[in-house]
Amino acid sequence: MRRHRAPGRLLPWLPLLLAGCIHQISETLQSGEISGLSGDSGRWAGPVVPADANCGPRTTGLMSLGGRAFSFDPFGSITAIQGTVDQGRLEGTAARTVSGQNSITMRFTGTIDHRANGPPVIEGTVTSGRCTWAVSLRRQ
Repeated sequence: MRRHRAPGRLLPWLPLLLAGCIHQISETLQSGEISGLSGDSGRWAGPVVPADANCGPRTTGLMSLGGRAFSFDPFGSITAIQGTVDQGRLEGTAARTVSGQNSITMRFTGTIDHRANGPPVIEGTVTSGRCTWAVSLRRQ
């Protein structure tokens, strides 16, 4: 009668199998990408374009979205707008006092557009005083 020796035959290959899995995992972890575990969570980025030339240059905005909250940096680390997400609608504000002057308030409103063909996009606007910026973010 002959015995099966499957575990013994697999043992020499085990390090190679594990190395392949670890290599794939490490590529994902070191890629700089943030993958949401559910829904729309993750990192988003895209252009922030002024409606009027007197409102500054075009910038790249960065948003972190998780669960029912987001943090949006539209102007390269000047300020972050904190807000909430409810049924695909995003709303948030940030207020700062400038050198003894009145408080400056920035607002972001937007929606998550799940397109039929292509990845989802966050479309919205930032407003502050007389200035408005169009925002279009894609998941990173």
